[in-house]
Amino acid sequence: MALTTNNNLSRQSLLATNVDSRTLKMALRDTSELQKKIDLSKYVDAEKINPTRLVVVDQFPRAGEQVPLGTPVILTFMSKDSIPVGDIAALSDAIKGKYKTADVKVITDDIQSDVEMKKVLAENKAYTDMSATQKDTVKKYAVEKEIVASNATDETLAAVHKDLTFIYNI
Repeated sequence: MALTTNNNLSRQSLLATNVDSRTLKMALRDTSELQKKIDLSKYVDAEKINPTRLVVVDQFPRAGEQVPLGTPVILTFMSKDSIPVGDIAALSDAIKGKYKTADVKVITDDIQSDVEMKKVLAENKAYTDMSATQKDTVKKYAVEKEIVASNATDETLAAVHKDLTFIYNI
């Protein structure tokens, strides 16, 4: 991995932004010799960056609220994996009952361990549009994970499927 230099900045673009001459000289300094002297690979490999998916969990002002032009919007982000399942209001009682003290990571890890269920959820289909085989996959998964009883109704399984699809595809 190489450092990026500021050599691609044009003198005219920097002057157009009213940059003083000292800053201009620093911005246009050729750093290629410095880059050759430092082996960044040992530093870059030492710190692995684990990308996480962030989701907006709150917004102020609320969506649809009339505000004056130029009003800043404050968004609150949270790592998808650390969202408590109990805080997701739209989830069914079956999911909330099973995962009441867990966070989303527990559910996504469970899904990742089941190849067939992962395929079903990745299609992002409504339960009513699924084949009998796909519905059986959902039922088998839900019963094995003790989310529902083996005699669960199609309505309950549809709600569980909807919730798992939502969590998997956040």
